[in-house]
Amino acid sequence: MMLRLLFLLILSFPMTTQGQFLFEGEVAPGDWNGQAYLSEITDYRKLDGVYNEQLLMRVPLDSLGRFSFSGSNLSETNALYRIHVDQCTTDEQEVNHFTGHCDKSKAMILVANNRDTISLPLGFDREIFCEAISTNPATSAIIQVDSLMDVMKYEFVGIRSKTAERKLLNDWFAKLQRFGAASDPLVELYIHSKLTDRSTLFYDYYKTMGLADSDYYFDLSIRLREQYKDSPLRKQYSEEYGADRYSIEYYNSDKADNAKFLILGIILALAMLAALLFWKRKPRFAPRVDLTAQESKILELIKENKTNKEIAAELFISHSTVKTHVNNLYRKLAVNSRDEIKRLNIK
Repeated sequence: MMLRLLFLLILSFPMTTQGQFLFEGEVAPGDWNGQAYLSEITDYRKLDGVYNEQLLMRVPLDSLGRFSFSGSNLSETNALYRIHVDQCTTDEQEVNHFTGHCDKSKAMILVANNRDTISLPLGFDREIFCEAISTNPATSAIIQVDSLMDVMKYEFVGIRSKTAERKLLNDWFAKLQRFGAASDPLVELYIHSKLTDRSTLFYDYYKTMGLADSDYYFDLSIRLREQYKDSPLRKQYSEEYGADRYSIEYYNSDKADNAKFLILGIILALAMLAALLFWKRKPRFAPRVDLTAQESKILELIKENKTNKEIAAELFISHSTVKTHVNNLYRKLAVNSRDEIKRLNIK
């Protein structure tokens, strides 16, 4: 550990005074194609790919697998950088570095500026890019984020309950965001890129719960603007955040409008049903008609729920005569049943 601290002290002093950077590392020789690449991340949705437009430098690996990037052409303020090696042939490199896909690569994301010194030694069992000794504390924070996310992914294994999954998402979003907020806004942006990856379950939580219920994302936009006003990453975040907020508000307003229309439709349907029931029960006023004395008697007896047979017996007339009078009442009163006659109020 003392040797590493001495190494950093020796290297960082001249680089800081002269405004130059130095990134050194080591890979297991023979496993890689002989070159290392340094890229500046100008699109945080392209952290994992290999993109020609982001490449800054390429350097050869020496016989021991060591590489070194140095110069004075990096940003004076912090930016996101990516160092990677791959196993692609020359032809494959040209294709992969154009399309952004390289399955045979290993990379590390760094936060650095033009005055930083960073060492990437081989780790346990000769693992590469698992440790960084850096003059920039934000690079160490990036490595801690990766470790935290490995723990998070492990905790999700075996989760079956939606309730338990939602609680775990809520806890980890809060934990990672607290960690990022205590570091550099670019570290927060790195975390944000991982938690809003559309191919993961994190994205659904971000859109349905995180973005709608938290001020964190607005506060992050403020921190980025204050510290990285001219960064393309800050501009990208602002555009994405605005678009996501709009989509959430539009979705919620659309759901609210649909709910309003549904409620209005139910109210109208109930009102129509009530009106129909009221109309059926409400006594109707028949127009003034000229009824014979016998028809008037039969009308009153119908309202008393008398049957044709009972009416015939009470008026001492035949059953067929009663039917004739009833049919005449239907025609004169413009009704079709005895029930309609009962609801009539004769003017």
